[in-house]
Order: sequence, then structure tokens, then C-alpha cells
Amino acid sequence: MIVVVEGISAAGKTTYARALGEAVWVPEFEEQGTPPAPDSPAKERAAYWIAHNERRFARALEVEAEHGYAICDTDPFKTHFDWCMAKAGFATMDVFKAAKPLLRASFAARQLGFADLYLVKQIAPEVARAQKQGDTTRTRRRFDMHLALQPHLIDWFKALSEVLPGQVEFAFPDRRDVLARVKNKAPEENPRRFDVSVLDALLARLA
Repeated sequence: MIVVVEGISAAGKTTYARALGEAVWVPEFEEQGTPPAPDSPAKERAAYWIAHNERRFARALEVEAEHGYAICDTDPFKTHFDWCMAKAGFATMDVFKAAKPLLRASFAARQLGFADLYLVKQIAPEVARAQKQGDTTRTRRRFDMHLALQPHLIDWFKALSEVLPGQVEFAFPDRRDVLARVKNKAPEENPRRFDVSVLDALLARLA
């Protein structure tokens, strides 16, 4: 079972995800190589970040195979970032549009897929700002930008909840409840994990 813990910067997702178990925690990865420049072709930028996300998803599958479940600190299928950036006015839709056929190929090849459960937290701006100021271990230089992305992030996961009913929750439940659910989950694979038709339905809602 793969669980995604999602929210903007300072929402508390890393603290929550790690508390579910260090051994099963899948954090964000360091970038490999040099990311394409902002003015490079959209397809090149989309391909680079999809490959980055595929590495995280592969790690989630490894953790799941070893422990029975994995807890992803942010969705490995992170194309929502490009979409949210465009919706918030920080970028154009070029990268998101270029990513679509590449995503279909990645799902068909089982290199990217959907999680079994998404826990998404929406946080009040003043609470997020207070938590940012209280955390001296991280600079969060683009905090205001991430705050502006939040309504669009929620819209993305609302669309996901429509194509994956019952798999998206807009809260961080009690950790004991989550652990009970993942540990009691039957080991068979979610039949919709690599379903390209589900991906198509999601992308259609976000067009």
C-alpha cells in the first residue's frame, strides 16, 4: 500500500509522514544532474521532472515490497506542481501540456502510478506562517509562493478524488488510525494504480 501525505510548505506533512515510520518514509529526492533552464523547451523540462518523479515512485515500490506499505512525503506523481504554478500565474501551462503524453507513457510502462491513499491537508495561511517562523531548521525561501499555490493544490486533489473515489482524504487523521489501516490492508495491488484511463480522466478534469 502506498500512502501520500500532501500539503504546502509548513503544513506539517514531513513531521506527520516521518511519525508514521522512518523505515517506510519516502522523502523528496535530491535532483540528479542539472535541471533544465527555465527557458529550455517545455518537453525537456517535463521529461526531466517526470524522470525525477519516477525515481521516487520506484523507491516507494521498493519500500512497499519490503514493509507492506510506504509513506510518501509529497506525491511522487508531482505534475500537480507545474499545473498549480500555471494556475497561480507563476508560469505558463507549457510544461504541463508537454508532460501529458510523457505521463501516459510512464503509466503504461508502470514507472509512475497512483497511490492507494492520499492524505491532503489544507492549512490556514496564518497557521502556516506561524509554523514557518517556529521552524528554524528550514529557510522556506519560496513560502509565499507555496501559500499562493494552496487553493490550486486542493483543486487538483479534488479532481483526483473524483476519479479515485474513496482514496483521497482532506485531513491528516490520527496516526494510529492510519497505521491500523495500512497494516490491515490486503497485500494485492490496487488495480487502478497504473490505469491510463484514470489518468486520462484526471487530466481531462484539469484541462
